[in-house]
Amino acid sequence: MTGWNPNIFLNEGEAKGFDPNYLKELEGVGRRLTANGLPVIFSLAHLAAHSRTLYADLHQYVARSRLGSNDTTYRNFTISKRSGGKRWISIPEPPLKAVQSWIAQEILNRVPVHEAAYAYVVGRRITKHATNHCAAEWLVKVDIKDFFGSISELQVYKAFESMMYPKLLSFEMARLCTRASHRRRGARWNIMSPEGIVGYQCRHIGSLPQGAPSSPALSNIVCEQLDKDLIQLAIRSSAQYSRYADDLCFSFHNSSRARCLEFKKEVSKVLWRHSFMENPDKTRIVPPGARKLVTGLIINGEWPTVPKEVRDVARAHLYYAKKFGIPKHCASKKFRSVIGFRNYLYGLIMYVQSVDAALGQRYFAAFQELPWLEFE
Repeated sequence: MTGWNPNIFLNEGEAKGFDPNYLKELEGVGRRLTANGLPVIFSLAHLAAHSRTLYADLHQYVARSRLGSNDTTYRNFTISKRSGGKRWISIPEPPLKAVQSWIAQEILNRVPVHEAAYAYVVGRRITKHATNHCAAEWLVKVDIKDFFGSISELQVYKAFESMMYPKLLSFEMARLCTRASHRRRGARWNIMSPEGIVGYQCRHIGSLPQGAPSSPALSNIVCEQLDKDLIQLAIRSSAQYSRYADDLCFSFHNSSRARCLEFKKEVSKVLWRHSFMENPDKTRIVPPGARKLVTGLIINGEWPTVPKEVRDVARAHLYYAKKFGIPKHCASKKFRSVIGFRNYLYGLIMYVQSVDAALGQRYFAAFQELPWLEFE
């Protein structure tokens, strides 16, 4: 982030003939942004210069001038979920991805995130998220339906405005970080004057696209008040609360099924107030004695542990790759390439090691003993 000097700014502005009152107003914006540790940006052109993108490209994205059947702003496709069904992924084209990445790195990652949020936050690990609920008797897990798609352009605008960016720039950055959805039809909001902004009118309201580099951090910022409300609800009910993206987790040491059901209804009311909906197909109430999983980790004991089925998968891959050879094992398990198999197995072992260091180190030692160099 480049430094900003108000004296230099005022001197250069006066030399170029700008109105002193206008410059004074911008100076106030700059001082507030600097106090918050955020880069000083006044306009879309200013953002283009900072992010090394073209103003014409950014203006086109904000205006949504390509919205239609031939729109190539995002490449959209589906991937299979582990829990079943499909998940839509939207990858922005290079210029848009560049400005989204800059906004994420230079602005969004500098904004403090609520302590209950664990996904997409550097330094906050899933093990800590799971540890919050270890040894609980009752567990209530609530899933948010269409999490990213439920966060609207208006909510993103309010997030940028709360950072003290000018209204118009906040609107423009909200447009840059959202994808227009035909499900959000209608002029439902207008943040500027009643006549609107010439060239920026659009019948469709955008929402966060899953696949954009700015979406994860924005989701946590938008959910700041949601997390505050849910943690207050949890405190009143003697529960522990933490959130991993769209997975809400509440744990109780003394409760009952009836009380958990009533609590879940209260959680749904809070979600509704924040424009979210519960996904009943993925919501669970786990009683005492049952196996409890949080972000894939078992939390029945004092510390999170890796499920046996995950350990068995890693152990089996290591054993059979060594016994039959890597190429033959890849073919039998239908991996597309040796490199793909190597990356998958490495990630799986690192996951185990992040929870159980000793076991992960043994797996990694066996991983390194495999003859990978033959295939590089």
